[in-house]
Amino acid sequence: MNFISRKTNSRFSALILRSFLILLPAASFAQQTSYNIEKLGARGDNKTVNTIIINQTIAKCAAEGGGTVIVPQGIFLTATLYLKSNVNLHLNKGAVLKGTSDMKLYRSFVPETDLTKYNTISTTGNNSNSAYDTVWTKALIIAQGVNRATISGEGHIDGDHVFNAKGEEGMRGPHTIVIANCKDLRFENITIEKAANYAILAYDLQNSIFQNVKIQQGWDGIHIRGGRNILLQQCNLQTGDDAIAGGFWENFRVQNCSINSACNGIRVIMPVNGFFVNDSRFTGPGKYAHRTSGAAHRTNMLAGIYIQPGGWGLVKGNIEGVRISNLKMHNMNNPFIFELHEGNNAKDIVVEQIKADSIKNPIAIHSDSGYNYKSVLFKNVSVHYITDSKTAAPWAFGASNVEQLRLENVKFYASGVKPKTAVQLKNISAPSLSKTNVYSADHTDEVDAVNSGMIKLN
Repeated sequence: MNFISRKTNSRFSALILRSFLILLPAASFAQQTSYNIEKLGARGDNKTVNTIIINQTIAKCAAEGGGTVIVPQGIFLTATLYLKSNVNLHLNKGAVLKGTSDMKLYRSFVPETDLTKYNTISTTGNNSNSAYDTVWTKALIIAQGVNRATISGEGHIDGDHVFNAKGEEGMRGPHTIVIANCKDLRFENITIEKAANYAILAYDLQNSIFQNVKIQQGWDGIHIRGGRNILLQQCNLQTGDDAIAGGFWENFRVQNCSINSACNGIRVIMPVNGFFVNDSRFTGPGKYAHRTSGAAHRTNMLAGIYIQPGGWGLVKGNIEGVRISNLKMHNMNNPFIFELHEGNNAKDIVVEQIKADSIKNPIAIHSDSGYNYKSVLFKNVSVHYITDSKTAAPWAFGASNVEQLRLENVKFYASGVKPKTAVQLKNISAPSLSKTNVYSADHTDEVDAVNSGMIKLN
């Protein structure tokens, strides 16, 4: 196996970060003209709908060479806004851009390029997750074909959970921010709350940074379909649905983030090539309930990281170059689920330096028949499980259809009643368990291997 070492991975991480700094030089917005929306007629009284004035201000700023559009303290109601190139939409402390509750005032994102590869269910209907569904693509802020723009400041963008009976699941309203075919965007220090659907939905986004972004409530947090050279850093995501989601990623990094969800922490539903998650914390249960659960008010966190290309519909492509390291994970169903479907294979997956506790279900690595994993490594991993009479086998780790599987210095701990089998392997060509131990009260745990090569124990 040709696994990249931690030292090599660190050097590569530094290279990626330097690339971001080169690609995204600090825009000199502070030295350019500022445009205060209140001075130009907007009212932060939580009553006046300011859509026209704010859009005119953004357009004026862009037409005059760029600069900063300032949202001062106050609650500024608005419908759809259009971000422009070379504009910094800056929300001062105490400023709130709040979505109006009048659905008739929102506009839809209309693609100017072919985005059909990102459709996950169908191309029509109010639950299609399609870029061409004009109900699903309504948004509070739209950026299409925009370069070198920023949304920044200590203020809030409030989607106010706008209800739409014609929307997804008969309830979801506009996304807070929709992005398409954009480069060199920055999101810094802002808070997005009560998104009526996704907080941020992006298509074909390149060379962009999300720095110290806070997302509270709503559904998906940051959902990117088609992302190249993307960095999420020091973000605090507390979402009702998947905190981070999407796919077709290349050089996509999540680092130093805090992730809390009533669904999945990170959910990959399409192929990726170069996906890095490091130095972050995943914590359940969700602070905010999964809104679709209704009266059940479900808050349990499902998987910390769920990689399932094709999970939302057929999409061909592979999972390659995954590096997950130095994570702390607490109180969720599964820490990791890797799942391949039709047209998907995977190789070069490394998971290391993981500490997880209060885990209910096993690490799971599986695939549909005919599709497999080339190489998977778990190294320096410690997982504490909560088990009871309902816990199914295996209670710690299950894998199938992997050519080369290595577990090095992996420790599984169990409390309570549990089934006998801790580790279950099926169709593993070359399994290797080095310094891997199972700790439990009755010491009856075992490895169950079916159609697998001889297990190498060191």
